[in-house]
Amino acid sequence: MSTARDDDDTVFLAQLQEQISTLQRTLNAIGGGSGIDAVVLGEGADEQVFSLTSADRPYRVIVENMGEGAMTVSEHGVVLYANPQVASFLGVDAQSMPGRDIADYVSVDQLPTLTTLLTSSEQPTRRAELTLPTTEGELPCLVAATDLDVDGVLVRCLVFTDLTMQKLVEHQVAVDSARAERTLVAAEVNDTIVQGLVAAEMALDLGQTDFARSIVARTSGHARHWIGELAGGESVEPGTAVRTGPARSGSENP
Repeated sequence: MSTARDDDDTVFLAQLQEQISTLQRTLNAIGGGSGIDAVVLGEGADEQVFSLTSADRPYRVIVENMGEGAMTVSEHGVVLYANPQVASFLGVDAQSMPGRDIADYVSVDQLPTLTTLLTSSEQPTRRAELTLPTTEGELPCLVAATDLDVDGVLVRCLVFTDLTMQKLVEHQVAVDSARAERTLVAAEVNDTIVQGLVAAEMALDLGQTDFARSIVARTSGHARHWIGELAGGESVEPGTAVRTGPARSGSENP
C-alpha cells in the first residue's frame, strides 16, 4: 500500500511541477513582450480567454485617431513613426514614411524652419509655423517639436496642427479692416470737400475771390491725397478721377 501511495504522490508532484513550469513560461513570455495576445485558463466548458493589452495601447489609439498630425523622428531626422492624419496632410501612405528623411516632406524654402524645430535648445518644446506641400497645394501648420529620451536615445516628437481655418479667418479680418479703413477715408474725403466748398462759398459772398480760389485749390489737393489713399496709395492728378457709377446722396456712403 505504501508503494502505491508513493507512486501516486510522485505522479501528482510531477503534474504540479509541469503546471508550475507552464505558468512560469507563460509569465516569462508575457513579461518579455513575446507577442502574446491572450491567455486561456481552464479546460472544456470552464475554459476562459483573457485578452492582453499593453499599458500604452490607449495612448497609441489616441495618437492614431486624433485630428492633429503626429510624427516621431530620430536625432538625425529619420521618420520613425507617422500617424494617419499627418500622412493625410501630405497625401501619402503612413506605412511608407518610416525610414524616410523628414526633409523629403518639406519644400526647400521651409528647410531653415524645420532645422530650427529639430535643433535642441533650452526650451523642451519648440513651435513654429511650417507650410507643407500637399497634392492640393500647400497646408499651413503649427508644428510643436518636443525632445524625448527613450531608453537613452534622443527621439523628437512632432505635432502638426492645421492652420487653414485660422488663416482664412485672419485673411477675412484683414479684408474687413481694410474695408473699414477705406470707409473712414471716404468719409474724410467727403468732409474735406464739403467744408472746403462751404468756406469758398462764404469767401465769394464776401467778395474775396482770390481767397475763395485758394480754398478750392487747397481743398482739391487734400481731396486728391485722400482719393489716392482710397486708390491704394496711387497719386491722383486733376482730371484723372472718373466716377464709374451714379452719385449717391442722403444717408448713403459717398
